Amino acid sequence: MIKDGFPLDFDKDFMKYRGVQLKGKTAGIIGLGHIGSAIAEACNGIGMNVIYWSRSSTNEAYTRVALNELLANADVIFPTTLKNAETLSLITDEDLRTIKQSAMLVDIAHGIFNHELVLDMVASGRLYGYGFEGGPGEFGKFEGNVWSAPSYAWATAESMYNSVVLWIDTMISASRAEFPNRVN
Repeated sequence: MIKDGFPLDFDKDFMKYRGVQLKGKTAGIIGLGHIGSAIAEACNGIGMNVIYWSRSSTNEAYTRVALNELLANADVIFPTTLKNAETLSLITDEDLRTIKQSAMLVDIAHGIFNHELVLDMVASGRLYGYGFEGGPGEFGKFEGNVWSAPSYAWATAESMYNSVVLWIDTMISASRAEFPNRVN
């Protein structure tokens, strides 16, 4: 039997699981370092308008805006700054509340804003979506349009190979008393 063009046993709720077309939307990149620049390039490549806020980096291909302007106008927000003493309070609770209801937040920076508030905003419908790297078993744990997956994005064959090459190069350099890759 068919009702409204669908079989009665059709069990998919397309309104509940519908996606969002990103072409034509605005991506807001917070921090335009290596990761932020790569995300900006990818977003631009799929037809998104790219705005960014950065303390020091600039890129004339995209529009630089104030942080509060980015939060209020972006459809998809990507915080990509380093987590350090300067960035721990970069995005306040008040700032989070200025994000438009239809926006999505993709947490790459971890810890520069109130994670619990964002979860509450999504659960109450005050924010459309939130994606972040969580712990094992967190997928599907949260209420609303929340995507939490284990932090395994780095675990690719290429990244493993590059890590081994870097490790070998570092060991060879160290044996020559050369230390090009100082971390601290």
